[in-house]
Order: sequence, then C-alpha cells, then structure tokens
Amino acid sequence: MTIATVPAISETDVRIERRLCELAIRDPASIWEAQDDLSSAIAEAGIHFEGRAYPVCLRPLAIDCGLANHLSATAEAMVKVLDVAAELYCRNERVQDLFPAYRRLRHWIIPPPTYRPVVRICRLDGLFGSDGHYKIIETNTEAPGGVIQNGLAARIWSRVPNPLTHGLSLDVMKQPFGKDPACFVRELLSTYYAAAGSELKTAAVVNFCGRYTNEVDWIVSGLRDTGVNATLLDVSAIRRTARGLVGPDGAVIELVYNKLDPRDFIDAEEPRDYLDACAGGEVVSVNPWISQWVLSDKTILAVLSDNQFSSDFNAEQLEFISRHIPWTRFVKAGVTTDPERRRIELISYIRRNKATLVLKPSNATRGEQVLVGCLTSAAVWEKHIDWAALNPCVVQEYIRPGEITALHPPSRSIKKMAHGIDCYVFGGRIAGFQSRASFDPVMNVGRSGILLPISIG
Repeated sequence: MTIATVPAISETDVRIERRLCELAIRDPASIWEAQDDLSSAIAEAGIHFEGRAYPVCLRPLAIDCGLANHLSATAEAMVKVLDVAAELYCRNERVQDLFPAYRRLRHWIIPPPTYRPVVRICRLDGLFGSDGHYKIIETNTEAPGGVIQNGLAARIWSRVPNPLTHGLSLDVMKQPFGKDPACFVRELLSTYYAAAGSELKTAAVVNFCGRYTNEVDWIVSGLRDTGVNATLLDVSAIRRTARGLVGPDGAVIELVYNKLDPRDFIDAEEPRDYLDACAGGEVVSVNPWISQWVLSDKTILAVLSDNQFSSDFNAEQLEFISRHIPWTRFVKAGVTTDPERRRIELISYIRRNKATLVLKPSNATRGEQVLVGCLTSAAVWEKHIDWAALNPCVVQEYIRPGEITALHPPSRSIKKMAHGIDCYVFGGRIAGFQSRASFDPVMNVGRSGILLPISIG
C-alpha cells in the first residue's frame, strides 16, 4: 500500500509550462502549427470521440518515475480494495440499502464471478489533495473510454515535432498501453481464460440503442487480429438459446464486452435474457454486472470512507482508504460522521459546508448534474440538496484540481485549466495514465475537456 506523498509537479513539467507561456507570447504560430499537425495525424489514424475530433493537446503532462510508481501502486491497491467492497455488498444488507437503484437487480449482481480481480478493466479518476496524497474520486468500472485510443494517440504524439518538448527526455512508451495498445485486447483474452479455462474463439462488443459506440471499431478489429470471431451487436440482436447466447449468424458468443451505459438496463425489458445469461455464467461478461452497476456507482466510495464499515477491512486497507479515498456519503437524512469523525446530521452539514463539498448523482456519467459548492449559488445549492435527498446522490469532500497552462484546440486559446490524473488498470495491473484538462472543474471530454498525453521521465 502507498504511504509517502510524492510531488505532483516534476521539474520537467515546470520547464514545459515555462516554455509554453514564453512561446504563447513570442511565437504562438509555432505551437499552433504543431498542434494542428498533431490533430490532423490523430484524425488520419481514425481516432475520434463519437465522430468528433479526439482532443489531444500538444502540451504533455510530464511526471517523474517516482510519481508514476506511486500512482501505479495506488491504482493496483484500489482494485484489490474493490474486491473486498464487492464481497461486502454481496453479504451486507446495510450496504445493499445504499444502492436503492439496484434493489430489483440483485439476482443479476450476486454472486460475482470467482476470478479476481472482479474489475478487469477500469479507469480510476483522481486529484491530489491538500495533504499531498492522490485521491480517487471516481472508479469508472463499467466501460471507460480511451482503453485503446489513448495508447495509439500517445504514439502519434511522440512522433510529431514538438517545440514544447524539444531537447527534453520524455517517454510515453513506458506505459503498457503506449508500448502496446493491444494490451487491452489481451486482457479480454486473459479474462476469458481465467473464467473458462480455454482459448477465446468468439466475442461481441455489446451496445444498446446505438449509444456509446466510441472506440468499438478498435476493440472489434483488435480482437479479430488475434483470430477471434468478433463483432459489434446491439442487445436486441442477441438471443439466449439452449446452446448459449447467439448472434444473428447463429454462432455462440463466448465473451461480451459491455460498451454501453449500464443505467439504460435498469428499467428496460429487452436486456433481461441477456442479463440472465451473464448471471448464469453462460457467457463471460466484461466487466461483470457487479462492476457495471455497484462498483462504478459513486456510492461505493461512501462505503469505503464510512467508518461504520471499517471492521470489514484490514488495517492495511484502512490506511489506504484514509489516504486515497475522499470523505464521501450517500445523501440521506440521518446521523453520520464528518471528515474529522465527529457526529453530524448529514443534511444540515451539507447546508452549512457548501464551500467544501460537491454533490453528485451517484450513477451519472460525464459530469451530469455535478455541483461544486464553492462555484454554486446558495439558492441553487439549497434546491439541489432537496433533490439529492430524494434521488440517489453522494456528497463528497471537494478536492481542488491542479492548474496547468495548455492549448485548448476547440477554442484556439492558451489558458490555465483545471487538470487531474487518471489511472487505467487492466487485470489488476497498471496499463497507463491520462490527464484531462478543462476550463470547468468538472473535467470531461464530453464537456469540451481535452486530453494531455502523460510522459514519464
């Protein structure tokens, strides 16, 4: 488990920041020309975000090996903690009650598969707290974006002449998905072997109602390159038979990768046979549905950070949680503890501490309806508290993002932006990092955010 703090800013990154600021005044044309070359090369490679430009910035975030190792150890430890959290959900009704949206779905969630880690693919989103420790603010254990394209984009970035990094020793290939973008596909093969004990022959990337198709073409072609008969299928095109799940061609599907919004399945009728097959082990589902629903829900951070569940974790895990999980609570009336473990009435506490809190729907994506208290009017905050008390929401300690100067291609501007660092974990091992930056403290590519390649040196 990680203990020591590590500086979030490297000397190399300070040099890049200084160089960008100087060029922005002295020779902005040189950096925009290089940015345009990068954007064109990424588009020509077929990398996109749901048909739009994949917003990779010329300016990287440079981290040193010490920080890379710190983040890797933290992310890998978090996946192990999520295994404990999954088991806790399965056996503890008090924990299950914190996830009311999935009450009717438990027969598709419990029990989880026997292999470990339960979470095979995830992206842990994080920021550095005022105590110097990396804080995980979202788990993204459903189907995070960038699992292949970020590695491909990093390779392209490394080949484009870059006035910001000229003469500096930087390496994006030290990350597994930069060195080999196919490592994601290999994890799918590995998961199938762990579950079935045999080589994968057929697979489907499963979509629902045509939503969230980004990166699917890369996943399908990557599987085909390994000899797997792979295709993209909507749930409506899959049938459950005595032989197992089959697609339109009648071939049995051995593995499914769920590239969809799991919220869409909560009340829909069409996926029921599909979910029954996943729960019955008739197909290997990546990630399993306890990951899609429960472990991806922001309430899982409330389970980890609430001391009422401390006895379910060992001393090492509790130390990890105290350092790397921000104070989080499921929003409901009643008594709990504040970040200093003092007893409080939660709704009153949220009202009094707007400046230090964030309200979030527990299972929304892309920053939907997230309110940062210090940036929200008192009237809007008060109204949202009432709404949050009636809908699945969490309140979380506000972790202020770091600031970085970056090029923002959509607006053709060079400005200070909020940024964080996200960690991709495949099969329990670090696969790579990304940094998102935005004018909005709720950082998301779907909300005009951009991606900074992370280089290690």
